[in-house]
Amino acid sequence: MTQIKTTQFKCRRPSAFKTIFIVIAIMAITYSKVYVVCAQGLNAPWSVFRHDSLHTGQSTLQGPDSNNLKWSFHTGNIVDSSAVLDHDGTIYIGSQDKSLYAIKPDGTLKWSYDIGSKIFSTPAISKNVIYVCAWNGRIFALDLDGKLKWKIQIKGRISSSPVISANGNLFLGSDNYYLYKISPAGKILWAFATRKYVDSSPAIDNEGTVYFGSNDSHIYALDPDGKLKWHSKTKGQITSSPAVGSDGTIYQGSSDGRLYALNPDGKQKWYFQTKKWIDSSPAVSKDGNVYIGSNDGSLYALNHDGILKWTFKTNGVITSSPAIDSDGNIYFGSWDKKLYALSPDGTYLWSFKTGGVIRSSPTIGPDRTIYFGSSDGNVYAIGEK
Repeated sequence: MTQIKTTQFKCRRPSAFKTIFIVIAIMAITYSKVYVVCAQGLNAPWSVFRHDSLHTGQSTLQGPDSNNLKWSFHTGNIVDSSAVLDHDGTIYIGSQDKSLYAIKPDGTLKWSYDIGSKIFSTPAISKNVIYVCAWNGRIFALDLDGKLKWKIQIKGRISSSPVISANGNLFLGSDNYYLYKISPAGKILWAFATRKYVDSSPAIDNEGTVYFGSNDSHIYALDPDGKLKWHSKTKGQITSSPAVGSDGTIYQGSSDGRLYALNPDGKQKWYFQTKKWIDSSPAVSKDGNVYIGSNDGSLYALNHDGILKWTFKTNGVITSSPAIDSDGNIYFGSWDKKLYALSPDGTYLWSFKTGGVIRSSPTIGPDRTIYFGSSDGNVYAIGEK
């Protein structure tokens, strides 16, 4: 593994809030460790896969209260990628037709960029740059007008979605068995070797620790310089991405059907057993509840101790990862071709049917709108009239 010295991860905070953060720091020392989600982008409502660097799937915005279709945008192939949004509300999403699309909030095309290979991963936004990874191992940096800034090639295919640290570095995996750290200028800073594919998208906590899973059945924790802090073995392969709770707990799904909860030091707190592979990534609510989909077709709601609160059954596999709005409502897709909305207590609110299975994870945007893709080739906007 190549090691290159990098800058320590720090959340940069406006000086106007200095007093507030001193109070928070005192509370953190006195009571518990406080985890802060560092924003990527310029106040973007959803800038990376799973919303933030902790991969909580938790938005500060309200979702729609009905299944009203605002618009649909047709691409040339399956859309498994999930959407990200910039500060102007532009929607960016990839398609297996080999293009990245920038779609205006009204559903019209702003621009598209042909990257020459299928897109499975979700793009990421940092400041005025959007990053997108291709199945053929190429990584592109574009400005928000769709002009190329740089591109690099790594060996292996990429389905892992990049996450961005507070200082703008990219972290992503590849099926060449490596997790990469890449600078905003496109320089590979280090590569950490596992023993199998890395499909998982890494999560980063506020201290810069990077968590991810590998198909070698291990959950890894690395420091910002790429040094191994710990690894924890599961009983199955890992394609799901981890989420980090407000108390630092790491939640990770596995092909053994288990959702694992680990302490920040890597020790197991508990696990919850579903009936089939977990490919969906967990979401963590502001009150500490954890939501996870399983290939058994059910969405599970657990409390922070891993106790089952409720289960909601669909008629298809769930690989789409749930999103949580500011009211605690949960949104997710299923292979039964429907996007579902549930209340915090698991009550069915509404669903929207598409023409294909939904592997894309929903994204919550302004004006109570949800965006997601479908294997029917469409990007959908569901929201208020």
